[in-house]
Amino acid sequence: MGSDFLNEEERTLFLQEVLLDRNEALDNRGSAAIYLGHNDSDNALQALVECACNDHEDSKILTCCGDAIAEIWDRNKNFDIDVILGQVTHATGQEIRNWLNSK
Repeated sequence: MGSDFLNEEERTLFLQEVLLDRNEALDNRGSAAIYLGHNDSDNALQALVECACNDHEDSKILTCCGDAIAEIWDRNKNFDIDVILGQVTHATGQEIRNWLNSK
């Protein structure tokens, strides 16, 4: 994921595309989720939640999404984490809770 981007929005869009592309390698998708967790944009959070709502998603990806969502919330606390927990898969919700309980 070492491409040069014109701006943060372009980088976020690239990471979203990688995360949501089920034909992309799992390691790349997991890395995209982790990098999105370092971004505070609504688009980053939306992509993470979209992926984390899929019960058929790989467990590694769900875990990475959970960590990233929790990281964004922990840094900003500008959205209702309980709403997110009600939307995402059980595995992602557990990962979010684990992150938050570790603080």
